[in-house]
Amino acid sequence: MSKIITRFLFTVIFILITASSLLSQNHYIIDSFGDHKLTGWYWGGNLSMKYSHKEDNLENGYGIITSLSPVTPNSFTGIIRKETKIQLVEDNILSVMLQGINNDMSVTVQILFDKNNDAKYEESVDARLESKPVSLNFSGWKEIHFNINQSEFKIISPSKEDDFSILENEAIGIQLSYQAGKNFEAGNIETGIAMITERLNKELKQEAAQTETGTEESYFNSRNYPNPFNPETKITYTLKSPSSVKITVYDRLGREVQTLVDESLPAGEYSITFNASGLPSGVYFYRIKTADKVEVRKMVYAK
Repeated sequence: MSKIITRFLFTVIFILITASSLLSQNHYIIDSFGDHKLTGWYWGGNLSMKYSHKEDNLENGYGIITSLSPVTPNSFTGIIRKETKIQLVEDNILSVMLQGINNDMSVTVQILFDKNNDAKYEESVDARLESKPVSLNFSGWKEIHFNINQSEFKIISPSKEDDFSILENEAIGIQLSYQAGKNFEAGNIETGIAMITERLNKELKQEAAQTETGTEESYFNSRNYPNPFNPETKITYTLKSPSSVKITVYDRLGREVQTLVDESLPAGEYSITFNASGLPSGVYFYRIKTADKVEVRKMVYAK
């Protein structure tokens, strides 16, 4: 019996440590280039791509991108594409590590959607979100951040009906398109790409940071039990005065999972059950929001 209890306690501690690590990172790795090969990568135009690493570790893996022939000014250079299914979230941050070339060349980041469900992207029928051009006229490596919203991305689609709500669908890949500018000094190029991540939206990240461990005093006297849970947990909270209250559950990337409460309630103590059946295990947040107070707490779903 003592061995069973010890094993259970070890499992709980492991889950909590893992959850704490995920929370501190606040990001989802799309490609770390840590598997020592270009899994899911394709390229075209006047570009070629190969894998490289200085040392045998995660951080130093990257893709080297070179031109097949000399590049001329005002010319489309080519594309590289990572084919992977991803569910990106509006207002989250897409980060890409890029290597500059000290020349007049720009790159746009494109999020690809397969509208006709044929498992491939075609400009004539499908849609994409495209970032503003980013200049590669710098030396060394630079992490470029894109807010996934309409101020930094535009939708390109043969259909006039498509809008930014396309993010509700799963994307099938990320593509980078390279273009030489008018002041480009003709010749061959070598650039690179490294870590690609999606990071938690700033608002939820800031709110979560205020109650990161879930041990700080709660304005709403809020807690969920059990925690970790499987598959249900009861969230209890107190309203000190009559309030319009909304309780929403988010996953670790800030994607809304479920709205549990959205109504006006008198002062008092309340409870609501969250059932995570059908959801992946991991870290979740619930946010309690009234007109004058917002609070985020963390919970762990452990199957």
